[in-house]
Amino acid sequence: MNVVRAISRGYTLRRLLNVRLRRGRGYHEIVKRRRAKQLRRGRIRRTCLKLAYQIPLAILAALGIVVIIMHSGDRRLFTKVEIASAGSGYNLTSFEARHLPAKWIHRIYSALPWTDIDENTRRAHLDRFQNLARELRSARNDLKSALARGDALAVSVAQSHVTSLLQERNAIRDAAEELLESAISTELTALGLNKNGDFIWPPVDFRIDDTPHVLVTSPRDVIQRDSVRILKPDLTEDVKERMETQIFDTADLSAVVLPTGGLASFPNLVPSDYSLQALLEVSAHEWLHAYLIFHPLGRSYWSGGDMTSLNETLANLVGKEIGRTVYNQITGENVETLEPPYMPEHVQEDPDTPSKFDVQEFLHETRHRTDELLERGEIEEAEAYMESRRLELVENGHNIRKLNQAYFAFHGLYADGPSSTSPLARQIWELRQQSTHAGDLVKTLQTISNYEEFLALLDERSIARE
Repeated sequence: MNVVRAISRGYTLRRLLNVRLRRGRGYHEIVKRRRAKQLRRGRIRRTCLKLAYQIPLAILAALGIVVIIMHSGDRRLFTKVEIASAGSGYNLTSFEARHLPAKWIHRIYSALPWTDIDENTRRAHLDRFQNLARELRSARNDLKSALARGDALAVSVAQSHVTSLLQERNAIRDAAEELLESAISTELTALGLNKNGDFIWPPVDFRIDDTPHVLVTSPRDVIQRDSVRILKPDLTEDVKERMETQIFDTADLSAVVLPTGGLASFPNLVPSDYSLQALLEVSAHEWLHAYLIFHPLGRSYWSGGDMTSLNETLANLVGKEIGRTVYNQITGENVETLEPPYMPEHVQEDPDTPSKFDVQEFLHETRHRTDELLERGEIEEAEAYMESRRLELVENGHNIRKLNQAYFAFHGLYADGPSSTSPLARQIWELRQQSTHAGDLVKTLQTISNYEEFLALLDERSIARE
């Protein structure tokens, strides 16, 4: 055996000598090149194995989420709400078909050994992406102003500027997204929300783009969500007003069209004009919705009422904590990650501090007073009261376009906000304080399938129900 090895070694050395003589390269240079070649082959092999299961699973996740969200059975009659919003619906399936393949093609491309996209390049793209978000907001405001004035030349210039910024944004968007997705995945693994090894299900995958609107309706005699429809992101104010008025007149329902802060599709859709911190918080929030769909808590979302609010409030609180943690890791800042939610009973005024307008307290008072008027059957009085309060908000710099039953029905789902009257925010906060970390809280709640089980958990943890 030793003789065979010696002959083989001698043959290899002779070959290297011949190569060196022919190419004028030194022995160490040749060995270095061969090792680099072997490393490239190994990287290609590992990348192919990783993508071999990631891509099919990502497609399955996308299909599963679309089926769960979009399934509504066989209906042949349109409601008055659907008639009013006809032609303005948001095509979620089309969004999936456009963006899912594009993102994974870029992910495959960037994983190839000869693709020169390093960490520093991605960070530079991320910095530019944030500046572009601010520039795009300003350019769109200029476009709206030009349209309102009817200045054709200004409209053309503003539209050209918006188009140019969008093209630059789209060119670097994939690299920025991948950096943030990787950072969030690392934090989720640290929290124990992975499966085996570094495997995250569903994969952290989001698209930074213009988010859709939602059309929310509520009965006029009670604040209660009646229906929610996803609409296009580019609706004008006139179109929104027309829909809301038509639904009010024909269906006797309170209606409002509101912008969304994200969409739990696959890839998840998050706003393009948010700050980096807010973008990370929303991305973690929307991923958590996608994660919970595969557990009893997420599947109970469509039960409505308290279970919907439980899902949204948990996603808000945990998404904020994860997003801020990742933000600190990326930027080196020290933003407080564990911040208690808004709880009116804990708000205390400092007599030594001059009073200032508190929008959260103002909205909370408005919600309570509106509930009182509706309970007495004073519907028109309640609506007039909400409009007067909206005008006060506008005077204080908070430009809420419409404040009605539907507005509170939508925002009231988030128990950590002032539009809610639910104790869920306090209860989840107390559960978080009893948990080791955010991942522990998610695992505690993800197995809950109905509100009675949640109440039983509160009793078990000695947390007040009200």
